[in-house]
Amino acid sequence: MTTPVKPLTAARPRLPAAVWALVCAVFVSSAGAGAIAPVLTERTAELARTAAVPGVVSAYFLARLVCTPIAGRLVTAGLTRRLLPAGLLLTALSTAGAGLAGDYWQLLGLRVVGGVGSTLFTVSAVALLVAAAPPRLRGRAFGVWSVGFEAGTVVGPMVGTGLFTLARSAPFTVTGLCLGLTAAALLFLPRRDGADDGEAGGVVVRMRKVLAHRAYRAALLSNFAVGWGAYGIQVSLVPLFVLARFADGTALASVALTAFAVGNAAVLPVAGRLTDSWGRRPAALLGIALFGAGLGGIGLSGDPVTLVAAAVVTGVGCGVIGPAHGAAVADVLGPDARGGSALASFQLAADVGAVTGPVIAGVAAQAWSFPAAFLLTALVPAVAFVAWLRAPETLPAPARTG
Repeated sequence: MTTPVKPLTAARPRLPAAVWALVCAVFVSSAGAGAIAPVLTERTAELARTAAVPGVVSAYFLARLVCTPIAGRLVTAGLTRRLLPAGLLLTALSTAGAGLAGDYWQLLGLRVVGGVGSTLFTVSAVALLVAAAPPRLRGRAFGVWSVGFEAGTVVGPMVGTGLFTLARSAPFTVTGLCLGLTAAALLFLPRRDGADDGEAGGVVVRMRKVLAHRAYRAALLSNFAVGWGAYGIQVSLVPLFVLARFADGTALASVALTAFAVGNAAVLPVAGRLTDSWGRRPAALLGIALFGAGLGGIGLSGDPVTLVAAAVVTGVGCGVIGPAHGAAVADVLGPDARGGSALASFQLAADVGAVTGPVIAGVAAQAWSFPAAFLLTALVPAVAFVAWLRAPETLPAPARTG
């Protein structure tokens, strides 16, 4: 009697090495930004009046806004693999120089250079992530990319504060050195077999074509909503609201922001898999619904438990959205396309939301009330939700897993 042979099970597909290299790079970049964030204000105050401190922060983000469309055109021109290390190297030099700047204007100029470098790195890294990840793994790729970024934002400030106790310039110097070494390592970034990586050949995808795709327009709106609600409102309006509404508001504001971060980080490892198994559209709809409900819940919360619960829901929703709309944009472009302008516009949407959201919501809070400001903020993901309802599924049927 012969022993039945067990059928071989298909091995779970793995993310290419290039994806993991990019995840490591974004971790170092994010950790570096976090390391200097706690000490940058003090460094600026050493060189200028306190009133001049916001100018250094604004200059960095203004440089990102201005440079993003340019970086997109350079990616479309086929310079992706050159921009990646070049952007990190610019950031490394400007960061190390910030610790040695002799006056305010030098520091301001170095932060502008850092904003340019950050933009070149981010746009080219996302373009290479799109090229490196197979269609059936794009959700996972964007998921682990987000994990790398979020992990850096957690680790960075702790490292920077520790380095500052050793020497006032140490956070800037050490961060610059780590970014420089990462830039050198990215010169040897592996390629995915058969992928063009946007360097030579490949189809140039024009903005007119991608804007005609409903899924891309929906992704623009959802990323704008994330920039508005997660990057802008969470760090500006939430602390003010908590201080005005609750006793011992300072400690509770910190708890609420931590709860948002925990909710975001907890769901990211599974959000990418959901995106690849359910499809981009269902995952995006779920994430946007949770995100909007959480933002509205924060503004309507009347006790600490409700506030923290709403913050967790907001973070979970944000974590689900990221891989979904990122993978959808990658699906629309395709792996071998040169669509730098489309990728840059996608990222620019979040930056514009982060800049305009706090201003508009702040005016609403002053004119009406904090709950009105948060309900206005929740209306932004609601608009994105409607756009995703009308958008087609972009994940090819044969690529579905689970």
